[in-house]
Amino acid sequence: MYGRVEKVFAFLDGLISASPVPPSHRELLRVHMGSGQEEAKAYSELPAVQLPLLVHAAITGDERPALPVAGACTLLYLGADLFDNLIDDELPPSWQARDPAEASLAATTLLAALPQLALARLREQGTPSARLWELSHLFAETLLTMSAGEHEDVRFTDRDDVGVKTCRNMVERKSGSEFGLFARAGALLATEDPAIVEKYTAFGLCLGTARQICTDVWDIWEGENSPDLQNGKRTLPIVHALNTLHGESRQRLQDLLKAVREGAECHDEVRKILLAAGSVHYTDLIVGIYRIRARDYLAAASPQEPAGQALRSLLRGAALLGVDGEE
Repeated sequence: MYGRVEKVFAFLDGLISASPVPPSHRELLRVHMGSGQEEAKAYSELPAVQLPLLVHAAITGDERPALPVAGACTLLYLGADLFDNLIDDELPPSWQARDPAEASLAATTLLAALPQLALARLREQGTPSARLWELSHLFAETLLTMSAGEHEDVRFTDRDDVGVKTCRNMVERKSGSEFGLFARAGALLATEDPAIVEKYTAFGLCLGTARQICTDVWDIWEGENSPDLQNGKRTLPIVHALNTLHGESRQRLQDLLKAVREGAECHDEVRKILLAAGSVHYTDLIVGIYRIRARDYLAAASPQEPAGQALRSLLRGAALLGVDGEE
């Protein structure tokens, strides 16, 4: 899978080199591009790269025409990731010595301008104007959905009245829609069959939602301290516990969540309460539901091999490992 990563980032390097911006701005864009490439080296299954290429290959047997689409998806992913880091005050080391305004400018450029330039490269392949417009509209519409999900995520901070269904809907909008875009973009370029496009879109949405829920659990359990707890995030395990516990148990969790925000070292106590409330087990069940849905949508699309096997491999990676180390 790393071969695809190299091709996509080489494409993006050429796109940035040709961009009509001053050299200083070009280098600013390459700061986060370098971070993204390092992430992809460690995790070559990066869905922004893999999904559009694999979906196109699953439909047509050839992934090569989807390279500009994969480039556009990767740019959107990098921009959204940088904005999320800005909101959570979790900028990576490559940005620590820079003004946050520069990171904001880079995120805006990666999200709004460069994906459209990447899609424009499809003209060289003879892609019809109507299809280019459809792809461009897809990116704009998905950004609106992702922004709505991000706004809900921010609005839910430190709140104890968020419902479980509301939280799941937020995750679908913020993260599921992004993965839905990755899959849908590859499918739109490959086929005019709306039923096939919708199956791959649904596969991507379910995959992305499952992965985000897994990430939210891992954030709480991996490492000594949890950035999400420190930032007051109301991720699904926290929301489930707040909706399940009552009386003194619920008040204890609320007090601990407030203490973590104020710098107290009580992450282990929060973890113990989440386990006792059955919140990890519940979250695992929800991940399983999304994985089953994704599997069924993919099977219904009848993907060509070996792309189908690679897509199933991505789905296997969206499994939640419990705190006892068992899947």
